[in-house]
Amino acid sequence: MVEHKIFITIMEFPAEVRNNLSDGLCLTCCNDSVVCMSEDYPKNANVEVLFEIDREGREVIFRHIIMDDPSNPLTVEYGVDAKFVENVSHKKWIDIYFVNHSFNVEIKLRITFSDNEIRVMRREIGLGT
Repeated sequence: MVEHKIFITIMEFPAEVRNNLSDGLCLTCCNDSVVCMSEDYPKNANVEVLFEIDREGREVIFRHIIMDDPSNPLTVEYGVDAKFVENVSHKKWIDIYFVNHSFNVEIKLRITFSDNEIRVMRREIGLGT
């Protein structure tokens, strides 16, 4: 299930995020959110979002495929750690903030995870089910 909210605001992100985020990059933030710096963000709030989990070496990567334009879907990809997965698995959702170069939030998407998705992410990061 995917819940979408769109708003424009200025939000205070931690220095670690502000110092490491660059155009086209997404980073986890605040133990349960994701921040993406991009001029390419969903234009429609009511879109299907697919979820994938991959491994690149020892790193676990979450990927959301946002189907706002089915011929050219937007992909959000970021590495996660056990603490992030633990927090997300209790809440069962994350907020993805799309920000511009001034860190103004253009759109926030709330992604809600199914019980099966939670089980898979916990297993992949080594937390068990």
